[in-house]
This record gives sequence, structure tokens and C-alpha cells, in this order.
Amino acid sequence: MISIYNLMLHERVDPPIGRYSAGLHPWFADQYSTQEINVILEEYAGDHNMIALGETGLDKSCHIPMQIQQDIFEIHLKNAAKQNKPVVLHCVKAWEEIIEQTSRFSMAKVLHGYNGSAELTKRLLNHNFLFSIGTAILNPRAKIQSAIQTIPVSSLFCETDTFELHIEEIYAALSDKLHENKVKFKEAVFANFSNLLSL
Repeated sequence: MISIYNLMLHERVDPPIGRYSAGLHPWFADQYSTQEINVILEEYAGDHNMIALGETGLDKSCHIPMQIQQDIFEIHLKNAAKQNKPVVLHCVKAWEEIIEQTSRFSMAKVLHGYNGSAELTKRLLNHNFLFSIGTAILNPRAKIQSAIQTIPVSSLFCETDTFELHIEEIYAALSDKLHENKVKFKEAVFANFSNLLSL
């Protein structure tokens, strides 16, 4: 079982041992200037364990002005393109902006904690987004329940986003919803991960 740690750059802590992603979450987009975050991301580029940029993105529910969020997000996208690495995306109520801002870049785009409607999911698939599904799949009232069937297994990843939940619960719930054998589903997700990182 492979796990990826999400290094939140606003916390100013040392990189973990093992593979990780690194990014400035939109909630903290005002913690660094664009010049500062660019330097930081370029420094992390030299660490072979840093395999993706993010969590980064846009969030209209937080207090950080959208322009600041977009400027910081743009730095992440440019660095991901330069480093040929995927981005892990956080998006709340900013789907139009996320689609528009990422449309100029060709790196893999993984939506963290995805819980969108079937209609939104189909649109995002048309723009080549990938989907990381977490605890929402355990909630029978979550929007992802009606959308999960529209996502090809080849576009799926699993996450917990917490140490309190075991990833096996997510695998079990997703494979059940998709009517897939759990072992084969886990193998397929691992293949997605390997393809994403060209391991």
C-alpha cells in the first residue's frame, strides 16, 4: 500500500520521509507572495520524493481574495508544468475558474476529495480531470453517490485525508458502488497511480 503525504507549505515544516505532495492551500494563499512561493516550489523540485504539487486551487468560501488565490494557483501550475508533475486540486464553488485557469496546461489534474454532481463530473471529464474520492463516498446523501458511475475506473484515486479512517474503507465502498471486485479495483487504482507518476 502506497500513501502520499500532503505537505502544507504554510505550516513551514520539514519534508516528510517518503513520497509527498507540496503546495500552498488556497485558505493560506496570503501567507507567501508569488515570488516567495515560486522560490519555495523550485527548491522542492530537487527532492525526488516530492511527486506532485498541491494541495492548491481556488475556494470561494474562504476569506482570501480570489485574485490572490488565482495568482498563487498560477505559480503552482507553472511550476507543475516546468517540473512535469501532476497537481492536486482543491476547489470549492470555483469550477468555472478552475477549468479556465488550468486549460492552458497539460499536466495531470487530480481533484482532491471530489464530491460533485453527475452533471459537473461529466463536464470535468471532458476537460481531462482525475478524481480522488474520500469520505464522501461513505455518506449516502453525498452528491458523489449519483456521479460515481460516470467516472471511469482509469480516472479514479482513493484518499482518506485523515489518520482516523483506514483507506480500506474507501476502497470497499467504491468497489461496491462500482460493482467491482475489491482486489481488482485496488490493482486498477495502483495502476492509475503508477501511470500518473510514470513509475
